[in-house]
Amino acid sequence: KKGDKVRIKVINQKGTHDFVIDEYNIRTETPEGQETVIEFTADKVGEFKYYCSKYNHRELGQEGTLLVTE
Repeated sequence: KKGDKVRIKVINQKGTHDFVIDEYNIRTETPEGQETVIEFTADKVGEFKYYCSKYNHRELGQEGTLLVTE
């Protein structure tokens, strides 16, 4: 919900990846074999795509949707 603190844990098991949500200005590298925690306040309502911006990864399906409601 809008105003909530969001905490996303990413564990990259293989390869070179990152985690991006354009509308929240999030662009975080996710090093192989490590846990990365992304935290932010959901201050916008809507559906926001998150994805890996590395070459061709998004086209291969490395994306999802964050839903923030009132």
